[in-house]
Parts: sequence; structure tokens; C-alpha cells
Amino acid sequence: MSVVAEKTDIVIIGGGIAGLTLAKYLAEDGIDFILVEKDKEFFKKACGEGITVKLADYNFFDLYESRKGIEKVTDGTIIYTKYGKISMDIPNIICNKREVEEQLAYQAKKKGGIIRVGSKVSQIKRQGNILLVLPQNIESRIIVGADGVNSVVRKYLGLPRPNCGIGAYGITANIDKSSDECHIEFKKDVAPYGYSWFFPKTKEWNIGIGTANHQYFKESFLKFKKRFPEVEKWVGGFVPVSMPLKSYGDKIILVGDAASQVIAMLGDGILPSMICAKIAADHLIKMSKNNFREMDLSLYEKEWQNKLLKVFKDGYTAYNLLSKVQFSEYLFHLLIKLMCRMALREYK
Repeated sequence: MSVVAEKTDIVIIGGGIAGLTLAKYLAEDGIDFILVEKDKEFFKKACGEGITVKLADYNFFDLYESRKGIEKVTDGTIIYTKYGKISMDIPNIICNKREVEEQLAYQAKKKGGIIRVGSKVSQIKRQGNILLVLPQNIESRIIVGADGVNSVVRKYLGLPRPNCGIGAYGITANIDKSSDECHIEFKKDVAPYGYSWFFPKTKEWNIGIGTANHQYFKESFLKFKKRFPEVEKWVGGFVPVSMPLKSYGDKIILVGDAASQVIAMLGDGILPSMICAKIAADHLIKMSKNNFREMDLSLYEKEWQNKLLKVFKDGYTAYNLLSKVQFSEYLFHLLIKLMCRMALREYK
């Protein structure tokens, strides 16, 4: 006896920032969707919990529409190299990412959205014009892959995994630095082809280390860990450092890390993911008005590229350039200084 499949218009696979932002906006417009998240709790990915306040024509607070989980807005960032300190006076939000994700989920569910945690998708099948999500047995007109660097949806589309850096973070209260700024170390003896960070929260600090070159991570992490023996738990994970991938296919789109929608220079993905999710929501809502009979999902990619492609290209170019000059820490220092000036002009 066959089991009758559950039916919905859209399945969102992945309940991180990208998937939950999309769910929030779809729910606000009454779109029929189901979001499935493999973990039972939110915020399982390693993250510095730092967020750019604004990017392109978007502001984080306008998209988030809450202050829940916002711990601090810093005045800027101090960057440390072997040859000194560089100040970048661009504000940063430091959040409790679990609370931010829980708030996005709350906003979506409050408007009627369906979110199911502890539900891992293993397979996608096509049945005529319908997509089947397994083992949940959900039939959907459209699938959104918001399921991170190891995306099941991206694999279904036959797209490659993005190149990834690796990082780990921990929480401590014992940092002797100004809590009015974020602090980043770009030093070879700390993390070759990477950096360490110190981001102030309300009463604690999110600290961590990451590198794009995996062969250096273990040694760098163990040295960093010894500096902070009071940290009880370290959480590691992968962050895309590629240019964004193709983000759509037949009845499928990708958002967030699944599409490598990340500013590669610093692994900055929260606000870019939210922007791309909002753009995706706008297009899906528009398609719903015609009962999804006309679906040109390439329009989603064209719009996010129009808004963000230059930002992604600049971040990727900076990442590549700085990787190539690691042999000279003085040249690296000069380039960081120049890039900070350029970033400040762009921000203003």
C-alpha cells in the first residue's frame, strides 16, 4: 500500500539564516511552504556571529525587523598585522546567532509558516512536473536549497561543491581588548592564509580562527586554543571561499552557502544570504500570483547578481590577491590598508 505524499508549493531545505529569512517573507505573503531542517536546534554552523550593518541598498535591521539576539553594534574593526594596526571605521553587529535564527523562525511560524526540525533530506526525485523530497515524502512545485556547503539540492543539480575554508570558534569572557571594536589578526604565525577574530558580545567574546588552506588549520588551531584554555567548547565548520555558483535549475533555486553567496575575503555570509533570500522570496511570491504556471527562476539570479555580484567579485579578488602575497607580510599589510580605505569609501 503506497503512502499518500504531503503536498505543498515550495519546500525549503535548510533552516539557517538563508532558509529562515526566505520562510519569513513567504509566510508574510501567505505562500504555502514547508521548511525542513536536519538539526533539532538552530545555529549548528561555526560562525563569528558578526554581521555587516548594510550592503548594497539593504540594511540588516530592515530585513530582520527585530532586535532579538542583537548583542552589540561596534564602532568598527581593528586589524592587526605583523607591521601594525589598521582601523576600519565600519560598524558591525555582533549577535547571538541562535537567537536570531529562532526569531526568524518565530516570525515565519507566527504568519502560518511550517518549519520542521530534526528532519534530514536524503534524496530528491522528479515525478513529471512535481519534485518529491525524501524520506519526508513531500511533493513540491519548487525546491529551495538553503542547506549549506554540503547541499543535497546542489548535488541534485549536478553543481560542484564550492571551495571552502575551515574555521572554529569558542566563547570566552577573558579578552583584554576594547569591546567597542571587533579585532582581527592577519598574521602568518597565527594562521597562514587565514586570520583570527575577537568579536565582543554583551558580556563575552566570540573568538575564533580560520584558514582557506586546510593543511595549516590543525597546527594553527591548536596554537590558538592554547592561548585560551578557559574556552570549554570549540565548534568547527566549513565556509565557502569561491565565487557564487549558478543558483537556479528547473524548478529549483539555491540560496546562501549552498550557492556560495559569501564575501570570500572574510567568509561574510549572513547579510548576503538574507539579501539573496529576500530577492528569492520576491520572485517566488510574484510567481505564486499566476499559480506558478510561469516560472523563470533565472530572474532571481539576474537580480541578486545585479545587486551583489560586484561585492562578491571584489571579495573574491581580495581573497585571491592576499593569498598570493602571504609570502611578504609587509606587502600584505599595505594591501590590507588600501582595501580598508576602499571599503570605507564604498560603505559611505
